[in-house]
Amino acid sequence: MKVRDKLILAGVHNLQEFGYPKVTPANILTDMVYAAFFRSMLVSNLGQGEAAETVINELIAEIDAGSGHRV
Repeated sequence: MKVRDKLILAGVHNLQEFGYPKVTPANILTDMVYAAFFRSMLVSNLGQGEAAETVINELIAEIDAGSGHRV
């Protein structure tokens, strides 16, 4: 499984645990609420020297491009 897929599945799991049962891998990057929460999860994992950092930045950029959010 790709790092991207693992991060998305982990995000879906976390959001479902936080009370968002309708979040899926298909909508976590596009739904305004889910994407905002997922983005904050991704940002909190930056700077830890993980090999996944490039993928995390790509996911953040994808969310930002879809929402019009700019950092």
